[in-house]
Order: sequence, then structure tokens, then C-alpha cells
Amino acid sequence: MTVHPVSDPIGALESLGYTEREAGFLYLVAVHSGYFLRRQFDYFIDRNKGSIVMRFLEKAHAAGHIESLDYKQGWHVYHLCSRSIYRLLGDPESQLRRRKGDAQVRARLMTLDYVLENEGDHFPVSEQERIHFFTATCKVAPDIFDGQLYSLLAAFPVSLADRTRPTQSTVRFAFIDEGLSTTEKFLRFLSIAEPLLRAVGNFEVVYVSRSEFNFSPARHAFWSRFSTSRLDRSRLFDEDPRSVAVQHHVVLQARFTTLLLRYTYPTLRRSEVRGSERVRD
Repeated sequence: MTVHPVSDPIGALESLGYTEREAGFLYLVAVHSGYFLRRQFDYFIDRNKGSIVMRFLEKAHAAGHIESLDYKQGWHVYHLCSRSIYRLLGDPESQLRRRKGDAQVRARLMTLDYVLENEGDHFPVSEQERIHFFTATCKVAPDIFDGQLYSLLAAFPVSLADRTRPTQSTVRFAFIDEGLSTTEKFLRFLSIAEPLLRAVGNFEVVYVSRSEFNFSPARHAFWSRFSTSRLDRSRLFDEDPRSVAVQHHVVLQARFTTLLLRYTYPTLRRSEVRGSERVRD
């Protein structure tokens, strides 16, 4: 699906009757998650008054732009499902407007929390914007991108730590662990992303989770790939796992960071993934 970025997405959403703050929040939801919680809107506007969020929710409901999913025990998840919103932003067939399974919904909510907490980063949001950044700014060969890598870039947040110096900025790749019992999914992430990570060189992988359960094995899996001295056609990795010597004598950095989210989320109703496993002898 070709996405055509809108020059003024906030203004486009304001034209539907939303305030500037409401439009800014809806834009973040539309490009990063598709789902949100009331507390996330409060966080975005830096207010905690029920009347403000209630007016916003009532307006969005009345316009048919959102639907409310009742997760019981007082939990409501709001889904930005209106095709007209995504069409207005240039992506009418966005996968975010489609219903997701419970684990995917939690992952989407965690993604939004990550984006909100890292508001200083620059997040290329469209496929074209990401590819242009990697090929034009990072000088990554276009032929590195295949279907799997396209899907990966669409599923997880990618950002620049320093938007003022894009050619020198660390590129952050966030992996969202919605409650996984193993690191198998993370290993697939690394396998698909590795060629791009090596081509970028100056990168940070951020492992985002609500539990420390997988932090240690994820860290081990990361450094087992990026700390080994190896010579390939384009790069020579030295003995320091956190530095990479590349052609043209440019020293670039590889980093791994864990981020523990202390927010609460609705309990998954189906196929709850548990963070522990009982083993019987």
C-alpha cells in the first residue's frame, strides 16, 4: 500500500472539529498504534481532568472515528477505526484501523506509551519516509529492503535520537515485548533486522517490556550477534562489543537498552501469554 504523507496532518484533523491538542494526539495514535487509553490522552495534554478527556471521547464517538472495547474491570480501550481519518492522513488501508487480537492490542498500547515518553525523538512514520532516511541519510543500499524488513519496520518504532543532526544521530529500534514467555520473537526480530542494523552502524536496540523476565536472555542474544569479531565484505567488528570499525575509518556504535514500562494495561482476555513456566520433574 502506497502512503502519501500529508503536509499538515494536524491541520487536516482540526478541520474535523478537533482542537489542536486533540488533533495532535489522534495523529500519534493513527501513525503508531491505532489504540489508546484515557490515561494516554491525559499524559499527552499534561492534564488529569476528566471533563477534557470526556469531551474528546464523546466528540470522537459521535463522529464515528473511534470505538470502545470493554475489557471489564473498568478497562476501556479505544480503537481509532475510522477509514476517513486514515484516508485524511494519506493511508486509508492502514492495518492499524483493523481489529487486532488482545496481545497485539497490548503491544500497540505499549508502543504508544514508548512514543509518548520519547517525544524528543524524531519518528519517521511512513514507509517512504523511513526508506528515504535509511537510503539517503544513512547511505544504506536500497536492495537490502525486502518484504520481511518492510513488515518489521512497520511493526516496531524506529526513531532518531537527535533530530537536529540526522546524519550523526543514533537510530533507535524499539522491540515491544507484550508479555512473551521466551525470546523467540526477539531472535526473529534480530535475524531480520541484522543486515539493516549493520548497514546503519550507529544504532540502539531498545527492549521494551512490562517485566524484566526476558531482559537477561535478550541482552545475551543481542551481544552474541554484535560483539563477535568478524570480517565481512563491508565491516570489521573489533574486540569492543560496543564499537564497530567500518570503512572510511568511521567508528560507529551498537547499543542495547532495556526499558521497563511501569504502566498498567488491560488483562488479555484470550491467549494470555504468561511470564513464567512451571516445570515438573
